[in-house]
Amino acid sequence: MNITPSPRTAHRYPRGLTNRDLALMVLEEADRADTAESHLEVLAPAAESWHRLASARGTFSAADAAKILSRDPAIDLGQNRLFRTLGDLHWAYRQRRDHAWRARQSAVDAGWLTEIPQSHHHPRTGELLLDAPQLRITLKGLSELRQRLGTSAALPLKRDNDRARPDDNRP
Repeated sequence: MNITPSPRTAHRYPRGLTNRDLALMVLEEADRADTAESHLEVLAPAAESWHRLASARGTFSAADAAKILSRDPAIDLGQNRLFRTLGDLHWAYRQRRDHAWRARQSAVDAGWLTEIPQSHHHPRTGELLLDAPQLRITLKGLSELRQRLGTSAALPLKRDNDRARPDDNRP
């Protein structure tokens, strides 16, 4: 039994399709949908954990942000490489006077970086002295860096070189 398309739907189906051809197409599409759903189930826990981290409040030092980003297998960063990357992305620059890293206003306006004031007391006089501000990476900035530097693959729960206690299940 052949399907004869109506004039309205004639453009949708190639001529000569049999019921068997249509059934095979439906089965192939169902298999593709099942495969996509199984991939989604595998990726969902990692996506949820990243979403929880990124939706929290607070900022990270460059060292802590580099450690978090390095959990992505596609990103290999330490604190110094992260600072160089921030400079390459035009998010930060080195102040000439004190050689400290400073956030560019565009990165602050975008919500990616912030600075917090630093101070210390002089050891002999006890006078409060102002230091260069500390550059901090926001959660929004951490998420943006991961998108720019990494992949969309799921983050591993543990790496092979992690030496965690057996009862320690932290990522």
